[in-house]
Amino acid sequence: MNVRGISPETGAKPQANLIESLGQSFSRMLDDVNRAQLTAQNKLDEFVTSPEKDIHGTLIAMEKAGISLRLLLQIRAKLTAAYHEIIRTQL
Repeated sequence: MNVRGISPETGAKPQANLIESLGQSFSRMLDDVNRAQLTAQNKLDEFVTSPEKDIHGTLIAMEKAGISLRLLLQIRAKLTAAYHEIIRTQL
């Protein structure tokens, strides 16, 4: 078995990949929330202007958009709290 030590070069790459992956996850979440908000707005506009009223579909789309936004805000709050905790940690 060949075990290599961790050099600064190899140690930095996984951390950079983790940060990049985290950024991509947030970007994807923001896109999903935005898409849900737009879908809800389109359903609401359709409900107001269309002769065929789909109140159930409209309410479901609005609830999905609201829940996804609240979830995103909770995740942001937790990550902000974790960041502040890390900053306060003394070495």
